[in-house]
Amino acid sequence: MRRGAVIAGLTLLLGLSPSAWGGEKKVVRIWPTETEPLSKAAFQQIINDFEKLHPDISVQQEALAWGDLEAKLTAALAAGAPPDASHGQAVTCASFYAKGLLRDQEDIAAAIGRDNIWEAVRRQCLHDGKYFGIPHSAATSLLIYRKDIFRQKGLKPPETWDDFIKVAQAMMERDASGRVTRYGLSLPGVGLFINILVGELTKANGGRLFDLKTGRPTFTEKQVIEVLDFYKRLNDTVLPPGWLGHGYLDTFTNLATGKAAMLYQGYGRGAGLIEKYAPKEMADPEHFGVMPKPRGPSGKETAAQIDAEPWMIFKNAKYPEEAATFLKFFFKEENYIKYLHTVPIHLLPTLKSVRANPTYQANEMVRKWKEWQEMQYRYFESGQAKPTLIIEWDDLRLPFGLEILGSGIVPDMVTDAVRGMPSAQAAAKAQQRAEELITKLGYKRW
Repeated sequence: MRRGAVIAGLTLLLGLSPSAWGGEKKVVRIWPTETEPLSKAAFQQIINDFEKLHPDISVQQEALAWGDLEAKLTAALAAGAPPDASHGQAVTCASFYAKGLLRDQEDIAAAIGRDNIWEAVRRQCLHDGKYFGIPHSAATSLLIYRKDIFRQKGLKPPETWDDFIKVAQAMMERDASGRVTRYGLSLPGVGLFINILVGELTKANGGRLFDLKTGRPTFTEKQVIEVLDFYKRLNDTVLPPGWLGHGYLDTFTNLATGKAAMLYQGYGRGAGLIEKYAPKEMADPEHFGVMPKPRGPSGKETAAQIDAEPWMIFKNAKYPEEAATFLKFFFKEENYIKYLHTVPIHLLPTLKSVRANPTYQANEMVRKWKEWQEMQYRYFESGQAKPTLIIEWDDLRLPFGLEILGSGIVPDMVTDAVRGMPSAQAAAKAQQRAEELITKLGYKRW
């Protein structure tokens, strides 16, 4: 009897997890880009629920702003201490894939259902037929405007960039002394958002940024120079002084408080910012609407930017397998919907089943700002939306997108043009810098 009890006791002890013995837990480091307090809290609750099921694992989130992520990831990889999983731009995922740094996510795709991943975002980090990244959510850029002012002035949606400038000028307001009290447009002037908009405008103008066969930059082509000319005209006519110093959140504050009539680089999360900063009686879709973006003089259709960072898992991190286990748990519908609802007009579901889920659809903001969601779905389903610096999906085969993104070359090109340098000269300067960078990286093929 005693012998049997001893054996049973040993069996129980041997079956205990390391944490039950007082040993160290496996610490999985996750770097998401959702810094909203509600998003961080929801993500932490998912972590807490996961840890209850996996007592030998501790998941630590470190939410990073978009503009900080790539630089921090690059530094962490150089130091040999990457996070186990992280968000990243599509170009970031492509670059890290080319360097052999990523663990594939075929098992995660199988767990959530390969056919359940929305077709519009499947190619964010799909290489050689395998998923190396699955977006945590989906969104596109939006042209947001003061719908009430637009109606009062009897304006029509602009189809071309020329039309857009005329509409923006018509929506400006001046006081009796001629001082501008409401500008036609607000734009962020920080580097990441200039990179985003140059790619978007180049696509809307029928252009490209790189030759796909050789990888050579095409900044001196007519379509890109026309993008710089458009920036110059916006700067000279409808943008406020000092706009190059404005951050992303500044632009929404400008719109919500009546200092600007339109945002070209709006996003769905702006609905929450409008509800926070606009006068209560105006914080609704009747005053703040969305409309299709215009096309450039050399373009045939418009374009938008995809903001849908894929999850990346670093295969040389400490606990990549445990990170994969956590992401499977994250994408379970009951968890995933709670996360999406923290920024409901911006965090659109990657999973088709969630988009149709009544619990997801029941969210008050989803119902209220439906027009904003529908415009994003329009861009996705028409193929007009692409990731940052990407004109066509095959551009993600180029391995140097991350380095171009972080180099400052594209923002400097715009800044030079806006501050008076002829557009062709600014483009030629950027072309030379980009060619030198690609050559230095060992990717020159021309």
